[in-house]
Order: sequence, then structure tokens, then C-alpha cells
Amino acid sequence: MTSKEQETLTPKDPAIMKKPGLLLLAVLAAGIIIAAPYTNFQEYLSQGDHGRDLYAAQAVFRGELPYKDFWWVYGPLMPYYYGLFFKIFGTKISSMILGKLCLRIAGGILMALGLLEIASPLAAFIGACWFMFFQQDFFYTYNHIGGLVMILGVAWRLLAYIQKSSSKAPWSSLPFIFVLCLIKINFGLAALAVSVITVAVCDFVRRTPADRPKKSFYAAAVIGIPLVNFLIYWSLLHGLTIREIRQCLPYLPGDHPYNTTPWTAVCFFCTNTWHTITSTWSNLVFAVLINACALRCIYLIVKNKLPPARRMALLLSLGLLGLFYAANSHEFIASGVWYCQFWAQPLSIMIIFILIDAALQSIPKAFGYAVFSLIAVMLGISWFVFMVMVSAMKTKSHYLDLPRGGIYVTNSPSWITTVEQTTNYLNTTLKPGELFFALPYDCLYYYLTGKKSPTRQLIFFEHIKIPPAQEKSVIAELVKNRVNYVLLSNRAFAHQESGLGILGTNYCPLIAKYIEDNFTALVHFGDWKDEPGWAWNHGTCILKRKVPL
Repeated sequence: MTSKEQETLTPKDPAIMKKPGLLLLAVLAAGIIIAAPYTNFQEYLSQGDHGRDLYAAQAVFRGELPYKDFWWVYGPLMPYYYGLFFKIFGTKISSMILGKLCLRIAGGILMALGLLEIASPLAAFIGACWFMFFQQDFFYTYNHIGGLVMILGVAWRLLAYIQKSSSKAPWSSLPFIFVLCLIKINFGLAALAVSVITVAVCDFVRRTPADRPKKSFYAAAVIGIPLVNFLIYWSLLHGLTIREIRQCLPYLPGDHPYNTTPWTAVCFFCTNTWHTITSTWSNLVFAVLINACALRCIYLIVKNKLPPARRMALLLSLGLLGLFYAANSHEFIASGVWYCQFWAQPLSIMIIFILIDAALQSIPKAFGYAVFSLIAVMLGISWFVFMVMVSAMKTKSHYLDLPRGGIYVTNSPSWITTVEQTTNYLNTTLKPGELFFALPYDCLYYYLTGKKSPTRQLIFFEHIKIPPAQEKSVIAELVKNRVNYVLLSNRAFAHQESGLGILGTNYCPLIAKYIEDNFTALVHFGDWKDEPGWAWNHGTCILKRKVPL
């Protein structure tokens, strides 16, 4: 490739590209502005899923190990990341939120770096801001945002390989993949496959021979990364039963309550996409813009209106991101669960801004600036509207007024009252060092009281499929740890939500019988009339052992 062809790969603004650090500082500043309203705010806080993440970060802070010492359903890394924020900023939910916001800004920076490889600095900046604001949040866990950052890191390094053909680029994707495997192993392996395929295809297209360094890369990717990750997971899972391992890594069809056919998932995706496009005028305008730019790019490519090197780089980049998007859709295709689509969304944002930038390169600059100005205005208006909405929610009735809480949430005031009353009752009733047992899935109370779970198992639902032998081990742990109090929430009697069931009827009959025979109810809090919800209609019951241990 000649130097002249190399210059045509990416449209550059010389003043900016000489100092790309200025662009990244601008992205950082924009990220801080975008994130500022959320530093002490979270939409819904759930007693189960969020409680699990908070408890996990607290547990590793105490020196416990994921899987081995407490049930954990993702890769082992993120509890340590958030545990570090607890150590530095204090054991508060706001510390967890700060860690999450830092990752979102890091994702924006990586988005900008990736786009800079194939698009203009202006497209890179707007695309990064778009990601930091519009990337749909994994509302039920703090874990996955770390995975998105690693995915963007992989995409950046592979785009750099397409752009520069440097052998350093694919090698530098491996640390991102390694960390991604420790956050969510199936997405780490998907990224590994995409990385190997991308390098192989690029080398085939460019007729680059597989020399010794390239063979070393393939060996590290295909053998090294999987082997090291296997050893890490094995060291943490060793000693657990097969059933307990499947509870922590629920990747077989029978291990989770949601399964569907690929056709059903694709139909749902199309329906949901159409609904999103037509839901607001701004969404419709943006969709029209994207499709117009896509058609323009197809025309430029088919009619050979682009320089050969630029055309090839564009095709390879879009092919890479399309393959990566498909690979990151595997959970959604298997389950049909709408929020599993979020794993692929950062890649769609990259594709969108590459298409927009490529389509605008061959038209008058004034029109291109007008289009990016329109996108920036849409982004700014949306941020202002959301900022006003968040500010409106920051009222006393939405404030979780507990030492380990201290944030505003969109949960109903009755949910907040129930959590505060239950936590305060436990704090005043339990002796120092005394433990309680929370079920079916109410880890939030372990975190809010600063208490360790008396059992390794933190979740008890029908879809977890706890066998009798495991029930007996849980009961033995309760006796060993001299547990005299049980917190039972109304989610133990969920009639409508798939996979939950009725305690003692659909799951854990031995534990239910043990509690019935040995404990008596002391006090009830919250809503025991309505169907229990994930973060609403919450009710709790505190039971005390009839004959204390």
C-alpha cells in the first residue's frame, strides 16, 4: 500500500489529528457533563439483582471468593473492580454508581478511538457522546458495563489493524478479550472468534503471509487465552458440584427460564426496532438519516466512487462490526429477552457513525457540518430533557435514607419505606456478629446491614433447580452459623413471573418445611396483597427461631 493510498483510508482533519489527545479530552469533558446528574441517582434498585452485585463487591472486599464462597452468576472480575471503589470511596451505593459511570466514560473514549481509525474526528466525537448518553443501560446489573468497555476496546484494535496492518494491533486486542472473558465468558469467547476471523480475512484479502509472529498470535488467541481463563475459572469453581457450577454459569438451555426460537427472536427484534423508530419524531428523523446514509454508501461502493484503499477499508470495517454485532446477539437469539440486545448496541453505534461520516465525505462540507450539528442538537436536547426528569425525581420521597444507601431511586415511596423499615428492624434486633437468612433472593439486606450471608447460596427460585442434597447443606449452614432470624420476602410466592414459583411447592420443600417447623413470624412490612415484583410491590416478613440456638 502506497503512502498516498494510506492517506485516503480515513478522512482526517489535520489540525485535530496532530493532537488527538485534545479530542479525547473533549470526550472526557463531555462524559463528565453527561454523567453528572447520575452520580447519586439510579432508576430502579432491586432487592435481588442489584443486591447481589452490592453484596458481591462487599464480600470480595472481606476476602471472599466468587463462586466458592458465595453464589455469583457472571465472570469473577467485576466484584473486585467495585470492591476497589468501596475501599476508596466508602461502602455506599453511590460508590458503585461512580464506578459504573467511570466505565461509561471509558467506553466513550474507546468508541472515539475506534471511530478515529475509519471516520473523521467530528464523527468520532459525536459518536462517543452518543454512546455515553444513549447506550441502553443494563438496568439490572452493574456487571455488564465493564464488558461493553472491553468489547469497544477489541473493536478499536481490530479497526486499527484494518487501517494500519500493524501486527501490534491484533496482539493488543488480546488483553481486552482476556478481561472480557473474566466479566462474561461467552462474550469473551465470541470476541475471540471475531478477532481471529477478522485478522484471517484481512490477511487473505491483502495476501499477507502468515509469518511466525502471526502464527504466534493465532496460538495465543486460540490456545493461550482459553487455557488461562479455564485455569482461573477452574480454581474458583473447583470443589463445587455440577449443579452448583451450572447455577453459577447458566449456559445450558435448561439453566434459565427464557428460551425461544431464532425466528421468534428476529421477529421480536424487527417489531421492537420499528416501534422505537416510530415512537418519537427525533427517532424517526435519525432513522431516515441513517438509512439515507447507508444507501449513499452502497451507491459509492457499488459505483466505485471511492479510492480503492478507502473502499476496501470501509468494507472490511463494516464487515468486522457486522460480524461482531451478530456474535454479540447470540444471547438474544437464544432467549428472546429484549435487554440481551444491549450487548450489540455499541457496535451498531459505531456502524451508524461510520455510515454517516462516509456518506457525507463526498458532498459539500457545509451540508456535512449541518448534519452533525443536527445530531448534536438532538443529543443536547435529549440530555437536557433527561436532566430535568432526573432532577424532578430527586425528592425526599425517592431518597433511600440509609447509611449504605444515600441515593435517589425511581422506586415507589412504599418500596423505599419497606426497605428502610426492614433494614432498621434488622439493625436494631440483631446482635453484633449475629447473622440472618434472607430468601428467596433478597441480598440487598445483607448489603444494607453489612452482614455476611450464613449460606453460600444467595438465590432460591424454581429455575435455579436446587436439589435436596443442596437444601440439606443450606440447612446445615444455618445450624452451624446459629441463625435465629429469617427474612422472607413476598417474592417467595410469585404466581405470575416465569421461573420463580412458590417456595415449598415448586422449589425447596425441605427448606420451607425447616422454616415452618423452627421459626415463627415476628413482624411484616410492606405490600403483601399485590403480586410481588422485581423492584415494586415489595413485602417482607421477619421470623424468629422458636428455640434459639
